[in-house]
Amino acid sequence: MHQVVITPSAKKESKKLPKKVRIVAFEAAQRLKVNPYLGEKLSGSLNFLYSFHFKIEGKDYRLAYAIDDKNKLIIVHLIQIRENFYQKLKRLFR
Repeated sequence: MHQVVITPSAKKESKKLPKKVRIVAFEAAQRLKVNPYLGEKLSGSLNFLYSFHFKIEGKDYRLAYAIDDKNKLIIVHLIQIRENFYQKLKRLFR
């Protein structure tokens, strides 16, 4: 089983989200511990990341993470509403 690590930038961004979204994101991260490949592998310049999709009250959210199988880690980089998610993610990795 993998361990979940949340980056400081992901923590900062997640604090801006409603509490209900943070709870569901935490539950999603727990599911990823067991099966880290549940998310969708991204392409292009972000091909080293995965995106886990979830929906709350009709709004789409994304959780972007990387998998470090060697150290059994799931590194969460961003939890955000779908709108502008990929642009913000690209800015994180410039």
